[in-house]
Amino acid sequence: MRKGLQTLDFLFEGDALTHFGGLFLIQRFCNKLRLRRRLQRILKSAPAGIDYRPEDLILTLLYVLIAGIQRVNKTEILQYNGLFLALVGLTRFPDQTALRRFLKRLPPPAIREVVRLHDQLRRELFACPMPRTQLEFHMDSVVLTLYGKQQGARKGYNPRKKGRPSYHPILCFEAHGQEFWHGSLRPGDTATNTGARFLVRRCLAKVPSHIARSRIRFLADAGYFGGTLVDELDQAGCGYIIVASKVKNFLPMAHRAGFKRMHFGWGVAEFRYKPQKWKAAHRFVVVRRPVEDDPDQPDQLTLFQLGRFKYSAYITNLDLKAENIWRTYHSRANIEKSIRELLNHLALNKIPTQTWTANVAFFQLLLFAYNLVHWFKRLCLPKEYFRATVETIRDDFLVLPGKLTCRAGRNVLQLPRDYHHREIFLKAAKTIEKMRLPTGARAK
Repeated sequence: MRKGLQTLDFLFEGDALTHFGGLFLIQRFCNKLRLRRRLQRILKSAPAGIDYRPEDLILTLLYVLIAGIQRVNKTEILQYNGLFLALVGLTRFPDQTALRRFLKRLPPPAIREVVRLHDQLRRELFACPMPRTQLEFHMDSVVLTLYGKQQGARKGYNPRKKGRPSYHPILCFEAHGQEFWHGSLRPGDTATNTGARFLVRRCLAKVPSHIARSRIRFLADAGYFGGTLVDELDQAGCGYIIVASKVKNFLPMAHRAGFKRMHFGWGVAEFRYKPQKWKAAHRFVVVRRPVEDDPDQPDQLTLFQLGRFKYSAYITNLDLKAENIWRTYHSRANIEKSIRELLNHLALNKIPTQTWTANVAFFQLLLFAYNLVHWFKRLCLPKEYFRATVETIRDDFLVLPGKLTCRAGRNVLQLPRDYHHREIFLKAAKTIEKMRLPTGARAK
């Protein structure tokens, strides 16, 4: 057996080394979107006491989040990362104090401008690579447990850490394009459905005008069940499926309507009913399934158990067969994946400061970074990556050992010789170089 290294000398002279070699693709993609120029246009001047241009710091934070560095105090490693500095265009990487100070001093009007830029890019890329004619919005909220003295931290519903203060952001994703659409950070004692009607209005305001409201669906869990939201969706002319709370109240009507037998002992019943104080009767669908066949069903669906069966109920205005209402709603599992990505791979549960406004800025930048990765995936990678997670994109293309060198006057990025995804990487780089934004976007 051969022995390993027996002697080894050290030479601290490397100045263009990185283990984020593939981040070059994201940087080139952002260049094609003219992201730096757009940020420079909306962020006129740096906040007081900041030694960096605001567009440089926002790009830095976006790249840090995409690279998977989940805590601001862990960005120190990038001070020695020559390629990362070259990609961002900095000679010196800002320390964690500078990044936190920037977030704290970023004024609310500037945060709103960044959100508008995010919306503008989504609108420009909406029809790329293929136009869409219908949308399916998935609404949900998530509890972010907090351990410091953050502004806005409140004790509310917290199933994992009962009694701990938290934030309770509300989020909406578009299922077909896998894009974040709208969301806001909320204190931890905010009820799930607080702001739901405003969320619907903001989402619809961002929908391209050529898509009819009848081609838009909203899917939501039992936390959003209520007459005000249903009435809002009815008036907007959108389709919806919302899980009904207090399922046991609907069982007598379901039994009178009769359960239609489905496969494996399942059953489905439908009826029209007008809950108290509601404006009109609506269509309800109740699904019944045997307990033994469904041991791991999430609590939000398994709302009531009676005897050998578990029941879940839905309110809808979609013209689908009753059994297909449940199947359609089940596609909402996509938002659970998106929220897991935000929590586990994009630092949503790593709130960086104690200041509310700074945390709102971080929240919006994180969602911007999420969409940048998914736009890159959708526009630059093969179809087999369309359903890939942020973690997969990062592992396959971004986290690569690399070295930036100069040969014959040209910059050269050296990557591993036996890199498995070499052909896809090169093809993605060529796709980015050839990419052209829609005509309206180029004019801006």
